[in-house]
Amino acid sequence: MVSKILSFIILVPLAILLVVFCVANRQDIPVSLDPLGTSPQLAFEAPLFVLLMGAVIFGLVLGGIGTFLTQTHHRSRAARRAREVENLRHERDLANEKLRRLREEQGREAAIRQSPAGLPPRADNLALAGPSAAA
Repeated sequence: MVSKILSFIILVPLAILLVVFCVANRQDIPVSLDPLGTSPQLAFEAPLFVLLMGAVIFGLVLGGIGTFLTQTHHRSRAARRAREVENLRHERDLANEKLRRLREEQGREAAIRQSPAGLPPRADNLALAGPSAAA
């Protein structure tokens, strides 16, 4: 809430100044793209506020592109770590499944050892063998 109030206090006067600047600088000025001044074909006229606002927008876009390009290594590192975390989660799930199967197998072997004459236990005997065999 405080950040919204502060941004309102800052942005409203800034917007008012921008509108006043644009209204005060409506006259056309000549702009030449020829540094030596020998070719008048490379000249045009535009309002001053359009040129200044265009320069500000161009600078913001150029700065955003530069920032995006300089942070590429951070994004690639984050993506690599996300893939690594996903691979580790998959390995954990596989290990848990393998452990569950191993415990079931050990429970069955224990039930077979406890049954008379080494015969495989019946289904009703498995329920009596304990929680590890039933799981």
